[in-house]
This record gives sequence, C-alpha cells and structure tokens, in this order.
Amino acid sequence: MRGGAIFLAFFVLFTVASFSVPVPLFPGNLVPSLGFVTLPTAYAPFVSAVVNGVVYGFVVWLVFVLVSRRFEEPKVTEIRRRGQRNKKRS
Repeated sequence: MRGGAIFLAFFVLFTVASFSVPVPLFPGNLVPSLGFVTLPTAYAPFVSAVVNGVVYGFVVWLVFVLVSRRFEEPKVTEIRRRGQRNKKRS
C-alpha cells in the first residue's frame, strides 16, 4: 500500500515538473523525437511529461521497495530465530 502511494506521489510530482519546466528531460523527450507515436505537436509536451512521470515514479518506487526489504529482512529473520529457539526449549 505504501509503495502505491510512493509511486503516485512521485508520478504526479515528476509529471507536473516535466510539464511546467520547459527543459526537455530524458526519457520523455525521446518519445516525440523517435516517432513511435504520431502526435499533434500540441500533445507532445504532455505525453513527454507523462512518460517522465511513469519512468521516474517507477524508479523511485523500485528504490523504495528494495530499501524497505533491506530493512525489514533482519526483523523477519530475527522473529524466525526466536520462534525456533522457543520450539527447542519446549
């Protein structure tokens, strides 16, 4: 649940920032220039901003998931060890 909120927040942040700042950002600037999709020139900045939002939102979400797993794993293994110790005592 937290991962979805992280993705949504950074998607909106990067989409709005990419749309409002007139500097082309990678990888969104590649979409209109490569010609994968034929778009009217009025929609090109919006599509570029959405692509940037998706890519950078995904990158931040992936980092969040990897870091949260790194911090949660020692807790899980510690709980498992405690459970095994309690079984040995019984």
